[in-house]
Order: sequence, then structure tokens, then C-alpha cells
Amino acid sequence: MLRNMSLIARLSLIFFAFTLVNIMLFWLATGSNQMRLIAEKSTLEMHRSIIALRDKLASMTTTQIGAATPEYYRHEKARQQILTAFENRQKVVDPNLIEFAVIGDTSLVYTAWPPQKNVPTLSADETQNLIKTLRLKEFNNEPFYSAPDILNYRLVVYIPFLEHTGQNLILRASFQMQNMQNELARLMRLGISIVALLLIVQAALGFFLYRMLVRPLKALRIASTATGRGDYYQIEGYTKRRDEIGSLVATFNKMSTDIRDQKETIRKNYEEIQQRDETMQHELMIAQHIQKSIFPKGEYPHHSALEYKPLFAVSGDFYDVYKFSDGSVGYLVCDASGHGVPAALLTMMAKTAFAAAVQHSTDPATIMRAVNAQIAASLDMTGQYLTAFFMRISMSQIEYCNATHPEPIILNRSEPLTLKSNGFYIGMMVDTPFEFETATVAIEKGARIILFTDGITEARNAHGELFGSTRLVASAADLKSKNALEIRDGLLASLNAFVGATPAEDDLTLLVLEL
Repeated sequence: MLRNMSLIARLSLIFFAFTLVNIMLFWLATGSNQMRLIAEKSTLEMHRSIIALRDKLASMTTTQIGAATPEYYRHEKARQQILTAFENRQKVVDPNLIEFAVIGDTSLVYTAWPPQKNVPTLSADETQNLIKTLRLKEFNNEPFYSAPDILNYRLVVYIPFLEHTGQNLILRASFQMQNMQNELARLMRLGISIVALLLIVQAALGFFLYRMLVRPLKALRIASTATGRGDYYQIEGYTKRRDEIGSLVATFNKMSTDIRDQKETIRKNYEEIQQRDETMQHELMIAQHIQKSIFPKGEYPHHSALEYKPLFAVSGDFYDVYKFSDGSVGYLVCDASGHGVPAALLTMMAKTAFAAAVQHSTDPATIMRAVNAQIAASLDMTGQYLTAFFMRISMSQIEYCNATHPEPIILNRSEPLTLKSNGFYIGMMVDTPFEFETATVAIEKGARIILFTDGITEARNAHGELFGSTRLVASAADLKSKNALEIRDGLLASLNAFVGATPAEDDLTLLVLEL
């Protein structure tokens, strides 16, 4: 509950609790002790008066004729004599006296003052008090019994003063304890004054705390809200303080200034980045058009179906077609390491290098060696390289060289055939660990050749599993009776069903040839 209150409300409750605690401590430490002393003082004064009254009554019973018999106290003269016993040294009846009555031990009232028309009998409580009075006298020799009425500041006293032929007379007198009432009233006024003073002191302390703590914190809250809106508020008037509040305000002002400066820097950087991005996008668009221009145009010598999906604006995948003078046809598929612009630049180098190499030779291995020598010299210390597959198709056979490229698939009437790697990476080093070799494989009329990049075999699904070459070969085997377009669509459908909504991570190239 307190957590949902404002700081001022919580401080007010704390001050109120402190006030209550102060009042209780004042009462326990001072008020109750003073009340006890006042009560003891009033009781002592009244005790002396009662003893003196008892002595006067005892004297009256021995000196007045007939005063030793109960019947004497039915007359007005006896009431006046008893009233005289309440007189002080100035012959004035005790002003604290409210009433008195002479009562027998049978609860019979003989006389009373002030005079009453009908003299009633005593109540049950007063009868019990009479019994207590007689027992205290008999067993403890107590001169009187008193019954205080604290709420009304009264004291009722029972004084046995006559015993005649087995019958006792008791004087019942009620006194107003005015002195105690006045002292207690004075004590209460003092207590109220002290509490009021405490409240004033606490109010002053609260105002001091408000000025020292709450008001700066409210200013900080307002400034924080303004800063959150982007106004970068500065708090004035507390920076000269050398306490924690002054340090906090100074830190906030510096933070607000730093945020303003940082936001301005971020804005300028954002505008600069935005300009650079627009320039880069424009340059990428130009690069995309340039890269598209290097791909072969028109119809291929064989029936074919192609799928080409760059991961970014420009791609690291490249393919080309070459027609030789003897009527054979060369097909190239290569994949540059990495993605984006560096890979795209590498494909353009490959375009130039392969175009030059096929002018001097038709042998796939010789072409690969020439291209590797040219590109490796240019890519020295860059870490870039190519995987490539080059084949030359003649009437009844295929000559090829596979430079660590994903193995193409040939669909004949029998089981699918894959064209293994027999060459090193293109451009990684001039002197390769092993030589590029040309392999030959016979083909049947109507065979299908599937060329692709690792954007297919290394595609992953939601569980991180690879599509893999085994799954690709199996899917291709199921489609061997289809034409090139149907094979392409079937393989892409299998790939899409496998990866689902998982985003692509590499460029994708798929070329299906129908011989």
C-alpha cells in the first residue's frame, strides 16, 4: 500500500506516526507519573481532613447530650452539629463537601444533607460499602473506608463513629476533589501544549525535508519526464549544493546535456549513413545490372530449365555457355566464396578468365589450370576462391573437370550418376596440391544433367538439418522420366517442403539440361 503512495504522503504518514509515538512516550514518561503524584497528593490531603472529621465526630458523641444514641441523629440539631464538624479553621464548611448522611448498619438513613423530603434507603452498592467499612474497622481497625469515583472527580467516604447496643452509625460523605481536577486539567493543558509544540517542530522539520529532499526530487522527476520527451531539461538552483542532492542534480544536468549531444551526433550519423546507404543501394543496383549483363542470353543449345536466386542484390553464383568450333558445347557453373559484392566481383573475374581460356583450349582441365593461374595471381592473400564445374558436351560423351564443386547429377535410364571432384579450388593458390584432370563419361540420348550450387545442398530446415546431396539425388531419381522444366520444378518443390519458412543463407543456382 505504501509503495503506491507519493513520497509526500509517505513522509506525512511517518510524521504522523512519530507524533503518536511522542504522545505515548510523553504520557508514559511524564503524564502518568504526574497523574499518580497528583492523585497521591489529593488523597493525602483528603486523608488528613477525614481523620480530623472522625476526631470531631468522636468528640461530639461524648460531649453532646444524647449524641451517643442513634435516635439523636433524626433531628435537625444533629444534622447542624455534623455539618459543623466539616468546618475548617476559618469556621467555613469544607467547600469540597457535596453531601453527607448518617446511616445505620441496617442501611437506614437517619439524616442527610442537603435536606431531602424523603430519606431513601441505600442502594445495593452502598450497602456493600457499609459492610466493607464495618469489616475493616472490626478486623483491621481502619478508621474509614473510601470509594473513589475517578471519572467524576469524587470521593465517597464511610466513617464509623458510633456503636450503641450492637448498632453502628456510619457517616457517609461525598467530596468533590476540585484540587485534583484542577491539577489534572493543568497537566492536560501542558500535555496539549507539548504535543502542539511537537507538531510545530515536526511541521518545520517536514517543511525543511520538503525543501531539502522532496522539492529537488520533484524537480528531477519533471526534468526526467521532459528529457524523455526529448526536451533535455536542465535543473537550476541546486548545483551549488555540496551534498548528494547537488551531486545528483549536477550528474543529471550533465547526463541531459550528453544525451542531447549524443542524439545530435546520432542524427548526423544517421543522415550520413542514410546518404551512404542511398549511394550504396544505387551502386548495388548498377552492379546488379552489370552482373546480369554477363550472364548468357538467348536460348541454350540444349533444352534447359534454370533457377537463379541471389541472396543479395548481387550474387557469388555464376554460370555460362560456350560454343566451340567443332560443334561441341561447354557449360560452366561456379560459386565464389562469401556473399555480396566481393563474391560478385570474383564472378566477373571468372567471366573474363574463362572467356579468355576457352579461346585457346577445349579441354576442361586445361581451361581450369589457365583460369586458376590468372585468378590466383589476382587473389593472392585475399582468402577468396571459387568452386567450379566445367563440361564439354559432344555427340556421345561428356568431358568435364570438377574443381571441388557440388557433384552434378546425370539421369540416364539406369541409376543416377554423380560427377566426382577431380580438381582443386580455383584461385586459392597458383601451385595446387594436385593437378586438374579431365574425366570422360558416356551419355545416352535423352539423358538429363543437373548442375547446381551449394545453395541447394546446404539449405537448412527449422531444426538445422541440411538438405544434402543424398536427398537431392533421391528426389532427382524420382523425376528422371520428366523433362527439364518438370525436373527443375520438382526439385525446387522438394527443397521448399524441406526448409519451410527458414530463410535462405546462400545464393542458389539450378540448371537442368535435357540432351
